[in-house]
Amino acid sequence: MAERSIGFQTGLARPDGVRGGTGGARVDEGTRRVETVVIALIPEYRQVKVRDAEGHVFALTAKTAGVELTSLQEGQHVVCTVTRTAARVLTAAVA
Repeated sequence: MAERSIGFQTGLARPDGVRGGTGGARVDEGTRRVETVVIALIPEYRQVKVRDAEGHVFALTAKTAGVELTSLQEGQHVVCTVTRTAARVLTAAVA
């Protein structure tokens, strides 16, 4: 599959002072690490969709710390820190 470039606006300031694509979150009993694969790049919504081995789909956005969305490609492996309740991705890193 051909590499697809997407024009996301990155590095936006968040209320907590973390900039998109940097920083991290504490991993504790309320979170878990999930190995995922990029399945879709959605520039219209500034999102990247990833799927884990169990078939769960998660969205990475400009607010997801740890990864620049513009650097991701379909098929790429990403390790995510996900909340246990309401399954929200807190951080992501290219595997």
